[in-house]
Amino acid sequence: MERRRFGSTDLELSVMGLGGLLARFEGAEGHPPPEEKRAIYLRAAELGVNLFDMGYGDEVHIPDELKGPGGDHHFSLKVGDPDPAALAGVVEGHLSNVRREAIDILRVHGRSWLTNPAVREATAALKEAGKVRALCLIRHYESDQEAYAARGPEPEAEGDLVIYNYVRRTQEPGLALSREAGKGVLIMKALGGQWLPWEAQVRTDWSAADREEVIRLAPRGEPTRADLDLIYPIVNGPWHELCEPGEVTTPTNRAIRWVQQHPAVTCVLVAFASVAELEEGVGAGVEVV
Repeated sequence: MERRRFGSTDLELSVMGLGGLLARFEGAEGHPPPEEKRAIYLRAAELGVNLFDMGYGDEVHIPDELKGPGGDHHFSLKVGDPDPAALAGVVEGHLSNVRREAIDILRVHGRSWLTNPAVREATAALKEAGKVRALCLIRHYESDQEAYAARGPEPEAEGDLVIYNYVRRTQEPGLALSREAGKGVLIMKALGGQWLPWEAQVRTDWSAADREEVIRLAPRGEPTRADLDLIYPIVNGPWHELCEPGEVTTPTNRAIRWVQQHPAVTCVLVAFASVAELEEGVGAGVEVV
C-alpha cells in the first residue's frame, strides 16, 4: 500500500487508515463481536494499513501484536473538545493501553483549539514532553469547515482532519492551502459517514430526493434529524457517476480511491465493521490503477 509523509513530520502513513471501529450505521445494527474486531485490526495490518484510530472505546480490542514499542505502524487519538486539565491523563491512559511512549497524532476539534487558550497550552505541553508527535485539528463543525476552507491550516498544527468525498468538495480551497503549506491531511467521511447504508446512499437519486430522504433511509430513523444539517450535504450527490458500465452500486474502494488521488491527501480514515467490508474498501484482490 502506498505511503505518504504526514506534512513536515517523519510519519510515513498508508493512504488508508483504520478509523474508529464503530459498528455500521452508528451502532444501529449492533457492534461486531470482539473476535471480529481483532480480526479487522490484524487483516488491516496485513493489507498494509499502518495508521490506527483511537478514542471511540474500541481500542481495548487492539490486538497485542500491534501494541508496544517499535513496529511499522502508528496510532491516532481523537479527544474532541478536551478538558485541558484532564487531557494529559487521557493521553496517558491510551498510551498505557497500547504500551507506547507517545501518541503519533492527537486530534482536537478546531473550534476548541482556536478559541480556548488552555487547550492550546495543554496540547503544546504534551508535544514538548514528547507524549504527542503531531497535532491534527478536526474540521467537523460548520465553523471549523468554514475556517479551513477560507484560511487553510494553522501554523502550529501539523495537519487537519477534513470532510471530503466525491459529492462533498467544499473543502478543496483548504486542501490546496494545506498542500501549499506542506501540512498533513487526514480525510473523514470519504464514504459519506456511517449514517446511511452504503447501497441505499449511492443508489438514491439525490437530484429528486430532499432532506427527508435521509431520515427515511437512516436505520436510526428520526433521531438522525438532530444531525441533518451536517449529514445531508455529506451524503447527497451523484455517487452513481463512480459506477462503471453495468454496475448499479459503486464499490467502496472506488469512492475511497477517488479521495486518495487528491495530491493534498495523506491518509483516508475509514471505519469498517467486518473483515469483508475492510477488504472491499482496500480493494483486496482488485487491481488498483
